[in-house]
Amino acid sequence: MTTDTSKKKMANSWESEVKRGIELLKLCHKLQSENDGVDRPEPLAVGTLDQFTRDINSAITWMGSIIKLYPQSQQLAALGRKLEADGKVEVAVGDSYSEAMLAYLCREHGFN
Repeated sequence: MTTDTSKKKMANSWESEVKRGIELLKLCHKLQSENDGVDRPEPLAVGTLDQFTRDINSAITWMGSIIKLYPQSQQLAALGRKLEADGKVEVAVGDSYSEAMLAYLCREHGFN
């Protein structure tokens, strides 16, 4: 059984890893700019950006979205497990509880 403390510790762990990944992308940007001898704006700055900076910005944005989407996915999975226990959905080995939950909601509300 998972306690609130262990949930918070787990949340801090993955969230810290995502934030660390973002910091590593920023460092990569800085070091590559120094190596190239190019004065690039900081990641996520507004203005004229070269392709490398746009790529870094895109990667940072995608990684940042994980901070919002991962908890939602976990909550959907928990709801999917409850629906399975209630006999409302069947989830095969290797299938996703969160996807089963979304499919159930779509069926129930006419979104296909």
